[in-house]
Amino acid sequence: MSTIYKALKVRLYPSKEQEVLINKTLGCARFIYNQMLAERIAVYENLKEDKRALYEHKYKTEKQYKEEFEFLKEVDSIAIQQSRMNLSMAYQNFFKSLSGKRKGKSGFPKFKKKKSGESYTTSMVNGNIAINFDNREVKLPKIGKVKFRDERTSFDGKIKSATISRTPTGKYFVSLLFEQEFEYAGVTIDDSLITKAIGIDMSLSNFFLDDKGNSPAYERLYRTYEKKLAKLQRRVSKKKLGSANRKKAQHKVNLLHEKIANKRKDFTQKLSTKIVKENTVIVVEHLSLKAMSQALNLGKSIMDLGFSQFINQLQYKSLWNNKVFIQADKWFASSKTCSVCGYKNKDLTLSDREWSCPNCGQNHDRDVNAAKNLKQYGLKDLGLGQPDIKPVERKTAADSLSFESASFLNEAGSPCL
Repeated sequence: MSTIYKALKVRLYPSKEQEVLINKTLGCARFIYNQMLAERIAVYENLKEDKRALYEHKYKTEKQYKEEFEFLKEVDSIAIQQSRMNLSMAYQNFFKSLSGKRKGKSGFPKFKKKKSGESYTTSMVNGNIAINFDNREVKLPKIGKVKFRDERTSFDGKIKSATISRTPTGKYFVSLLFEQEFEYAGVTIDDSLITKAIGIDMSLSNFFLDDKGNSPAYERLYRTYEKKLAKLQRRVSKKKLGSANRKKAQHKVNLLHEKIANKRKDFTQKLSTKIVKENTVIVVEHLSLKAMSQALNLGKSIMDLGFSQFINQLQYKSLWNNKVFIQADKWFASSKTCSVCGYKNKDLTLSDREWSCPNCGQNHDRDVNAAKNLKQYGLKDLGLGQPDIKPVERKTAADSLSFESASFLNEAGSPCL
């Protein structure tokens, strides 16, 4: 038995008074973060020559800030505390990034800007957060009971925290974090899994192709609305800065961005649920999508897919439903390897969408072949499927590439690997 955390996100419909208080809390959380960051920067500049004095300096607490700024007492105190914790975490991530203890790059903490889309987090203390599905109400600290809309009638677990957010289009949401007890039952490994396994290879035109050549009804959402979005953005650029007309024009742009994001999320959520329900073993490739978008001149198309969030959904839904999720090794050459005999075609380029195996003569669709190899990879990882086929390789000019060059190509996440 282990502990997992699930979030329930619902849309809120606050009254005018509640809306004002939510906006005040958002502003105060941003204000205290910026004040504390400014204080730390100023102290460092004054004491950077005296390391001991800098280390022993006592920074202002939330209580001291409340005495100085009375308006901070009007809002949820835990939200103010969380802002201080967020700043502390930002500093930790920055120093860990500098020392190499944290993957990726985390820059120096920045001041938060006032914008239309913001959020704050509050914790569960003495029952100050609750949800009533019968009355469709969420109880929040300082704000009270707020109406919400959702089709669900129950949600298991113990509430740990709530994150209240405001979107750029002026909508309000709350995300309740629930703690649940979970026991992973596991999957019985036998030959029946061979027919219940699926290999999935990403495709820019079809979203993905599986090992049987099937693909979902994918709509390239950003491309569909790109002209309309450009038209609305041109209107914004022609309005006077700070004017009411500019805000109205920007609101229309935000609405369209929200529509694109919601349609993409709806597509990936429904598709990932369908795949998890129909299959027991799900095998996907390991892609560096960010590097691909930067290195292959396919930035818009790759980011339009939303493939990364789709993979994340498959991963956690597989866990919750006692299914097996396998992500192939980063260096697994799924596209270049013949799924019939194991021959590795090192001459294959990204533009080659079909190819014939020189070793066995089998004709391959690039993406379907990759999906078949991914399925075999997953089955072999479970001790099932065909026995390992020793790949047949031939020497090419690519063999003379330096290690640095090969590493760059792989880090770029080339789909031909």
